[in-house]
Amino acid sequence: MIPAAFDYVAPRTVSEAVDLLRQYGYDAKVIAGGQSLIPMMRFRMAQPRVLVDIGKIAELDYLKEEDGYLRIGALVRHSTMEFSPLIQERYPLLERRCESKRNRVTSQP
Repeated sequence: MIPAAFDYVAPRTVSEAVDLLRQYGYDAKVIAGGQSLIPMMRFRMAQPRVLVDIGKIAELDYLKEEDGYLRIGALVRHSTMEFSPLIQERYPLLERRCESKRNRVTSQP
């Protein structure tokens, strides 16, 4: 099926993304990869007027320890966490969880 018409925007900063979401409100949907939203749009189960693609916002791709907290950006991949020296040394349970998730997602029935 063909999705309903929509506009596509790809902001380069968090500030731009927030402004777009504020402007379009509930008519906008955020995507970074679209693995679940795009199929829903094809069946018209979701019909956003605007897609705001955050996949190119470098500010959201970070993994760091700061003020005693682990901070994980919205665009950090499971494989980045799994192979991160910080995660391996300080958060080994999280590393194992990432590995488990990756294996489950990529396994074939």
